[in-house]
Amino acid sequence: MRRALTALIALCILIPFPAAPAEEKVTLTIMWADWEPAHLLLKLAEEFTKETGIEVRGNFVPWPQYHDKMFVEFASRKTSFDICLPDSQWIGEAVEGGHLLELTDWIKEKVDLNNYPEMVIKSYSEYPDGSGRYYGVPGLLDFVLFAYRKDLFEDPKEKEEFKKRYGYELKVPETWEQLRDIAEFFTRPEQNLYGIAMWQAPLATAGLVDEFLGLFWSKGGRLWSGYEDKKVVGYLNDEAGYEAAKLWVELYKFHPPGAANYSVDEVLTAMQQGLVAMAAIYAAFYPALTDPKKSRYADKIGFFMSPAAVDPSGKKHHYVQLGGQGMSISAYTPHKEEALKFLEWWIREETQWKFAEAGQITPDKRVVYDDRFLKLAPINEVVRKSLPLLRDFWEIPEYNEMAEYMSRKLNQACLGQITPKEAMDDIARRHEEILRAAGYYGR
Repeated sequence: MRRALTALIALCILIPFPAAPAEEKVTLTIMWADWEPAHLLLKLAEEFTKETGIEVRGNFVPWPQYHDKMFVEFASRKTSFDICLPDSQWIGEAVEGGHLLELTDWIKEKVDLNNYPEMVIKSYSEYPDGSGRYYGVPGLLDFVLFAYRKDLFEDPKEKEEFKKRYGYELKVPETWEQLRDIAEFFTRPEQNLYGIAMWQAPLATAGLVDEFLGLFWSKGGRLWSGYEDKKVVGYLNDEAGYEAAKLWVELYKFHPPGAANYSVDEVLTAMQQGLVAMAAIYAAFYPALTDPKKSRYADKIGFFMSPAAVDPSGKKHHYVQLGGQGMSISAYTPHKEEALKFLEWWIREETQWKFAEAGQITPDKRVVYDDRFLKLAPINEVVRKSLPLLRDFWEIPEYNEMAEYMSRKLNQACLGQITPKEAMDDIARRHEEILRAAGYYGR
């Protein structure tokens, strides 16, 4: 018996057994727009890889194709990416489709929501509004601000002439009414100089509505009666709405020729070439104006916050239109735990400081309200001042149709095809039709 056991042991030693499989190496793929913040994120992620061994790669898509690329993959219920940064208004469409991993319990455990402005959490993380259900963490903060030509604004002759005409000092405008005066003052077609450039294209994304709403809200405008009942007629097209549309159309007169199709590139180009005295941009695009390789006036560009306005009753309001993206996890990723590790790394204060030090915009109040932040980029004082004034528009799945219609009608008003009042009345009527067809009024 003892001999037999010895022989069996010897045989086992001689027979090779397969080795245990090595643990599979995980690579996370991030989908975002193809722009500088995305490439910086990938560079910073090298630190995450050193720390965890998890590789990170990017799937970056040009802005015009970004939404459709993401949602085509979502529709297939199989995504090439694990993490994505949907534009803030896409969150409803993504959540309603079941495409994002719900993070409510994880966020309650891992994220201090007090580190961010309430509006940022509502726009980048929570859906529906007020539900306490979360599907992402804040990613890139973005919002509307204005660039201006400091050489024009600070010229003594220009300042003297402006005061003669308007009765007050030429300086960066504090109200949309002042902005209108300054735009008029610098509109000089004979010098190939115009007052202002803003997004005017009749598009749902990167179109007119993306820059109009700061004025609309600051004039006292309301998109609807409230999130619960969503009545539009009599709200969007009330007196405040009419006044906002009227001022927007008036400002169009101070744009360069052909501005009805202006979007991101056209507005940046107008400012880079010195065609305009002021331009409304989203903050994340500011490096294109301060880079001497791209802008003839790079050393002469300053920035100011989106202005306040006075409503029809004489009351002053101040809102800044929010953009930007949250960071979410695809519901279809096989690497949920690794993706959560990445989100946890991303929201660290240390990581947010590195993002800000590279010139990008974080909504993390621990960074923004530290005075060191003000020295990191020429827009950062505007970032700090704008943070408590941010407001976002629709985040329901129907946002695309609603935004496109609003942009198209106001674009028609700018071109003189309809009046501002007709535009707002048409928008209110059509928005209610869209919401009714989607079933909101029967819920």
